[in-house]
Amino acid sequence: MNDYAMIENGIVVNVIVGPLPDGIEGIALNGRPVAIGDAYADGVFLRNGEPVLTEVERIQALTAEIERLQAQLAQ
Repeated sequence: MNDYAMIENGIVVNVIVGPLPDGIEGIALNGRPVAIGDAYADGVFLRNGEPVLTEVERIQALTAEIERLQAQLAQ
């Protein structure tokens, strides 16, 4: 089951939890914690100008940052 965002003028105006009702158009969230008021441009959900990441993407980004900081400390 996927959740969907309804977009108007590039802004998320509603989030539908579960399948889309017939006749309603929405963008699949695919695990992204999108909220009303987030932006949607060029296929990317944005919050405060930053991409809204899935949990897995956030973990990957944080792991990369930890590795970068550990490398700095080791110098």
